[in-house]
This record gives sequence, structure tokens and C-alpha cells, in this order.
Amino acid sequence: MKIAIKDLQNSSLSTEERQLALQELLVLVEPIDNAIDVADLNKLGGLVALVNELERDEEELRTTAAWVLGKASQNNPDVQKQILHLGVLPRLIHMVRSSYSEEAVRALYAVSALIRNFPFAQEEFYLEGGSVLLQEIMSNTSTDIRLRRKSLFLLTDLAEQQLEIGGKQNSHFADERLLKSAVDLMGSSDLDTQEKALMAVRSLARLNSMTLKKLRDLCQLEAALENLRAQLQHLMKSEEHAELAQDMELLRQEVMKIMSSDSSDIVEQ
Repeated sequence: MKIAIKDLQNSSLSTEERQLALQELLVLVEPIDNAIDVADLNKLGGLVALVNELERDEEELRTTAAWVLGKASQNNPDVQKQILHLGVLPRLIHMVRSSYSEEAVRALYAVSALIRNFPFAQEEFYLEGGSVLLQEIMSNTSTDIRLRRKSLFLLTDLAEQQLEIGGKQNSHFADERLLKSAVDLMGSSDLDTQEKALMAVRSLARLNSMTLKKLRDLCQLEAALENLRAQLQHLMKSEEHAELAQDMELLRQEVMKIMSSDSSDIVEQ
């Protein structure tokens, strides 16, 4: 680790050498029992070196640096705080809008890992236009499908964490465009995206009665669920997709049950 960090701190190294150093750090922070290595990463100046790599002209260096930061942040509150303190979140959010798909995907992965179960970081995410970012990704049909899936996953995660603290009204989930983007992706031609959209909608629908009302009345959720039902019935006849279709139908029915429930069954503000 010391050698890899030292290499990143050496401004005379070639792009290829810097990429090798980044790949080495990626391997070192990958293991599930990496707490000591990740702690050393900061003590040795590795986090600062990685953040500096995000400013490189070379897309592949920025991409791998974001990937390492995401891996280091994952399920590690101390590292999340250290990285956030370095002011990296705005830069990562900017990278998510990159025209280079791989950079955007890795940057969104890093953002998700950095703000997971970290309310203070989530507030900064929203202040930096995070909810608008998710809506733009989900509604743009030309966006890399991996990015749309990751956006749905992050939206679900944020909604679930909001539920854990009581589901109180959160203006970041009140935007009709954000809600509609998630509902619309239930009609995606990609089954994995459809499933993730359905999971996101389920979490959003459980937040509070106001969000549920918007999903029902403004986002045509009922029609989207009915269209999905017809599609899933067809897919259940296919040996290749039958199992996934059955799982998705159970999830669809759960959303229908939430929609038809009394307001008393929804977590209120």
C-alpha cells in the first residue's frame, strides 16, 4: 500500500504507472476484512492522493480513483467521514454527469457508498442537486442502462433509510418528476431495470400518504402496474423468465396492496 500511494504522489509517473498503482489500491481495499488497510490508506495520505486523481485529465484515472474511493467507503463510517471532509462529494456528482459511461457509473457507485447510512452526507448530496441528478439519469433514455439501474438502487436505498427514521415528509422525495421517472422505468424493456424500478416505487409508496397520493394521482402508477401485470403474465409462460416474472408479480402485488391501503397503514409525517 505504501508503494502504491507513493507512486500516486509522484507527479512524474506515466498514466499507465498511475493506473497500476490505483489498481493495486483497489485490490487492497477490496477484502471484507480490510478495516486495517483502509485505516492505513488515510494515515499514509492515500485518500488525499485518490481525491487528487479525480482531477486528472485522463478518464481512466478518474474512473479507477472513484472506484477505489467507493470500495474504501463501503460499510466504513470512519472512511466515509474522512472522504466527505475532503470535499469530494461535489466532484463525484459532477463526474456522474460525464459523457464517458464508465466514469459516470463508477462515480455514482462512489457517491452511493459515501452517503449510505450517513445522514449528514445525504444532506450534502441533496444540496448538491442529488435528487435532480437521479431524476435526470432515470428519465434520459440514452443514458447507460447500468447508470439507470444504479440510480434506482440509490433512490430505493435513500427511501428505505428515510423509512427507518420514521418516513417523515422529505421534500427531496416530493418532486413529481423524480417519482414519475421511477414509475416510467417500470415499463423499461430491461427486466432488471423494471424490477429495480418496482422496488424503488414500493419504498417510495411506503414513505407517507402525500408521496403515495402523488404516485397514484400524478404518476399514473395504477396504469403502470396494470401494464406490468400483463407483461409478467406473458413472461411466466417463458421457461427462461418464469421465475423472475413470478418474483416481480409478488412485488407488484405488494405495491398494489400499499396503494389500496388506508392512510393509517402508511407511515405518516
